[in-house]
Amino acid sequence: MRTQPLSAAIALMLAAGTAQATSSSNTQPSGEPKRLERLEQRLDRLEGTLDDKQTKDDAAPTWYRNIEIAGLIEVEASYLSPYEGGSESDIVLATAELGIRSQVNDWVEAGISFLYEQDETDLEVDTAYLTFANADVSPLFLTAGQVYVPFGVYETNLVSDPLTLEIGEARETALQLGFEHSGFSGSVYVFNGDNNVKGKDRIESWGANLGFAQDSDDWAWSVGAGYINDLGDSDSLHETINDIRVGAAELDPSLSIDPTERTAGWTLNAAANFGPFSLIGEYLSAADDFDPNSLEFKGEGARPSAWNIEAGYSFTLLGRESVAAVAYQGTREALALELPKERWLLGWSIEIFDRTSLGLEWARDRDYNTRDGGTGKSGDTFTAQLAVEF
Repeated sequence: MRTQPLSAAIALMLAAGTAQATSSSNTQPSGEPKRLERLEQRLDRLEGTLDDKQTKDDAAPTWYRNIEIAGLIEVEASYLSPYEGGSESDIVLATAELGIRSQVNDWVEAGISFLYEQDETDLEVDTAYLTFANADVSPLFLTAGQVYVPFGVYETNLVSDPLTLEIGEARETALQLGFEHSGFSGSVYVFNGDNNVKGKDRIESWGANLGFAQDSDDWAWSVGAGYINDLGDSDSLHETINDIRVGAAELDPSLSIDPTERTAGWTLNAAANFGPFSLIGEYLSAADDFDPNSLEFKGEGARPSAWNIEAGYSFTLLGRESVAAVAYQGTREALALELPKERWLLGWSIEIFDRTSLGLEWARDRDYNTRDGGTGKSGDTFTAQLAVEF
């Protein structure tokens, strides 16, 4: 389960057209995934700690002053009652991430992050990027490297990733040109996608995003929109489409393993905070039907979509920061991705020690109807998560 707090934050310049590395603005870019915000906060805390230490020790070497390191470990215990069959339970190392960021000079930032997710992702370089920006001189920035492209926000106060992420998240090696000025942010990016459409291995995938955000001491809000010319390049869709086409080609050698067309995607998002209350809304969809040989629903080309509507409330319990949240999520024509038609979630988390939190979550999934190819049944998942940031 990818909870997104760290490695995309190491690629934070790529998210939602932001120049956070060199900007003094506290506004949250509307296209930034939640892992960006959480690690950025962690790195900012660390940067303050290092600044204090450097003030006390003027003899500290230059490289030490320019490097920031942050990490995240999440251990989850879960109990699953699926649509069919017996119940399951497990304890897993859900996330182990380590990120390194360096402000090399006034114009250049570099970052790299490593990720391991038990049963999901072997230890790997998750992101690695270079960003050229100086907010004191220009609102423009340029980022190059392996990053999560800024298509979708995927923000949540819960343990589980939202269903929008399960359809839209895409890690690519890309070039991005963007800006941030007076609350507005935006960018365009290009990359060579994982799908070799019609067998062509070329830089033909691209996307764009635009957002606006404002905040004050008591409130904050943001809106954003994004477009990508091939939603099939997202991590989950590419894997599913590849498996489907390889299987079909084994039965009919005349069929190509490579997709024959691109199917674009678009997304809208909005978020607001008023004192202790927070609201999150996001919608993501394919712009057209996929080729039935790539992604099918009820015998025709699928047009998958997903949404997330979430409300949260922050409060203090026993002197510790705590958050309660409820969410309603769903998908359409996403049966081939093994996603539920509807999902209700209820969660609560509390900081039990400094930078150490406990999260509890209940999720109820409802499968697609039998006439759509699903079971029409419901299933429940209970999850407890211990997380430590450092």
